[in-house]
Amino acid sequence: MEQEKSSRAGLVVWLYTTKYVNKLKRYGLVHYVSKNMNYAIIYVDRKDMDSIAGTIAKQHFVRKVEESYRCDIPNTFDGILDEVAALSKTDEKDNMMNSMYK
Repeated sequence: MEQEKSSRAGLVVWLYTTKYVNKLKRYGLVHYVSKNMNYAIIYVDRKDMDSIAGTIAKQHFVRKVEESYRCDIPNTFDGILDEVAALSKTDEKDNMMNSMYK
């Protein structure tokens, strides 16, 4: 499963109009389309990302193509609760000390 996550990359395609969003389906998986902000999120193979981004950028309905870093962000939360608990304890101590000296 780890190999599957690293084998794809996201592209943010800024559009002039969402009228031609179906043409983007030939380049990769269209994950999300925003009609208000005129952009689409497309997932493609990581090894073909540069060539596909260049091809998409040449289309007449595309304003700009950017790389999305969403796939690169770790989505495991191991140890986060311990860190939050430790921070909340130090915040409580600081608040008690501040209230005593006011």
